[in-house]
Amino acid sequence: MYNKALKSTYAHGWGFKRFGTLKDAYAREMMRKPSYKEYIDSMEQASEAALQQLSAKERMLLMRSRTAFIYVDSWGESGPFEDISSALHTSMIDTLPKNLVKKFSVKDFTCKMRGEKQSLMQAMRVAQDYLNWGVFDNVVICAAYRAVPVLVFSEEDIVVDKKNKEKDIKMNLSVERVGCFIFSNRESGLKVSCGDYFIPGSDANLRSELLKKDPDIDLISFACLRKNALMRELINNNKQHASEAKAINLIDIYGGSGCLSPALSWIYLEQHACSQGKMRTIVRDNFGGYNYFDTWY
Repeated sequence: MYNKALKSTYAHGWGFKRFGTLKDAYAREMMRKPSYKEYIDSMEQASEAALQQLSAKERMLLMRSRTAFIYVDSWGESGPFEDISSALHTSMIDTLPKNLVKKFSVKDFTCKMRGEKQSLMQAMRVAQDYLNWGVFDNVVICAAYRAVPVLVFSEEDIVVDKKNKEKDIKMNLSVERVGCFIFSNRESGLKVSCGDYFIPGSDANLRSELLKKDPDIDLISFACLRKNALMRELINNNKQHASEAKAINLIDIYGGSGCLSPALSWIYLEQHACSQGKMRTIVRDNFGGYNYFDTWY
């Protein structure tokens, strides 16, 4: 499965950065069975950091408002593939972390969404509908990516067209990450709007649907491990065509984090001094389809 995944992504190796690894452990065993408690603790820290970014008044409103909680991960259940001895910890990873539900005082609605690399996008679309319909005042999305090697390889074990083989041989990198995002209709530094899922059929259709549809876009970020010809063209031609929107691939910069890879676009905005504008983040699936969302900053 490892060899097939390398072949489909045109890579010569795979690196993993996981929570709870020990430097003095046997490398393969360290990657396959790290200490999972650090992973659980990181989710708690991420949610606490999200709360602390709100003002005291906003935190009070959040606790007293109608709030929905969505827990997102890539695999649904990863416990059977790992050495987790605690049933409580298994439920926190594979079903719903109740400690986070209590932290946000959620009493109205909770659920878990699983959808491989598209799961965060699916949760954001549900959150957008809930807010637009006035069902909830806030939607909290806690997302986590567990980089279990056998699952990572299985996701990329697909048949590829030999004619579109990439010329550059690269090293894939899977990085475990967690994130907590609080969405509401209140004004904030970032405004996010989800687009529609579609299957373009060709690079020409992709260009017209995603890039020429909205001339206000000044930054395009791809969250794709495998790049097609159009993506490579846009990323490589940044220096040649200054008038076009800048294009970057988040996974080339930060490493791949499955469902959390699209959220790296917001990290990019934090780390780079960008003037006010609009960014479009594009997520490709394994079947030729695309999801995207826009961020005004």
